[in-house]
Amino acid sequence: MNLPDYFDPVDFSQIKPNGYPPGKYSLGVAVEKNSAAVSSSALAKVDVALIGVPFENGKWQKKKNSAPDNIRKALYRLAVLNNKLHITDLGNLKPATSTRGTFLALRDAVEYLLEADIIPVIMGGSQDVTLGICEAFQNKPFFWFSTIDAVPDVKKSVEPFHSGNYLTRLFKTQTNLFQFSLIGYQNHLTGEKLMEKTKGLGEHIRLGQLRDNIQQAELILRSSDVLSFDMGAVKYTEAPSTHQKNPNGLRGEEACLLARYAGLGQQMKAFGLFGVKPGIENCITYSLAAEIIWYFLEGVSCRRQSEKRTVYKVQIDGLDHPVVFLHEPKTDRWWFEVQSIHGETIEIACSKEEYNQAAENEIPERWLKFVQKIDSLSK
Repeated sequence: MNLPDYFDPVDFSQIKPNGYPPGKYSLGVAVEKNSAAVSSSALAKVDVALIGVPFENGKWQKKKNSAPDNIRKALYRLAVLNNKLHITDLGNLKPATSTRGTFLALRDAVEYLLEADIIPVIMGGSQDVTLGICEAFQNKPFFWFSTIDAVPDVKKSVEPFHSGNYLTRLFKTQTNLFQFSLIGYQNHLTGEKLMEKTKGLGEHIRLGQLRDNIQQAELILRSSDVLSFDMGAVKYTEAPSTHQKNPNGLRGEEACLLARYAGLGQQMKAFGLFGVKPGIENCITYSLAAEIIWYFLEGVSCRRQSEKRTVYKVQIDGLDHPVVFLHEPKTDRWWFEVQSIHGETIEIACSKEEYNQAAENEIPERWLKFVQKIDSLSK
């Protein structure tokens, strides 16, 4: 495929006058340089590709005033990242003739980038665009999808498809979905009946639980392939220009930390940020959205390749085989291994406490849940 044919390129001349400052310390200068000639040879040097999808529940947002365009203006003003991370901006996805056509076009673009070992960062637009991203992972075994949102976007009744129920379609069509995780949801907005629609699909973290120990989200994000971030998960006073208007929610610094966790995870292959209203210039919401993306990029720039890990095999009474743990000494990160009935080995991020449990002859609860889940999928 010819990737540039799918996009309207960024007009940097329209952004610079009131946008990012000139000089080597501006992220915009670095991105503009890398975006000057998007070709197959140029993409070989790219690590991350920014993509705008100004698509709002079946309608395309106005050019030059869409949410992705306004996020760009705020993002380009931020500090340049280290020289090891090469970022290009492909521009905005061109309008398709149907919603399905939009998802397919995005799927094709994401697939192309994944094959080139490039991480796509998608700026929306409404969160239903996530379907197009996930379709690019249809052939990946044990696909792990996570979302940061105040509510699970599942159908509440008989209703037409839109961003508020896109998960229902994803659960039906993403047949390789191994794990779904919802981070930052608010119990008073959700309730038990709505959460039952995601029962058995994965592990979820309420906003209050997240506040008690945000590190538990790092474990989920380190194992995830895709993260879809709804800006409605952020409290209204810190992100007023969103479709959800929640008095409670993530604080700005918490949102940025979660994005950085996602960027650091080597398993994370695609990131999307959605739910920002278009049309309001110089809005604090765009500034926060840009910072969330910046911290994801900063996390990617700090990834460690081929870090040496120590293997621990812990024998627990009652188990036929030892539980295998992996430890990365420099970062003090831990994983455990689980195997499917067909012999595939899957690494799941875990805590040191879970290793200590096993060392004390106690079966870690999360390890057991994943073993049982894989066994049920293999039947």
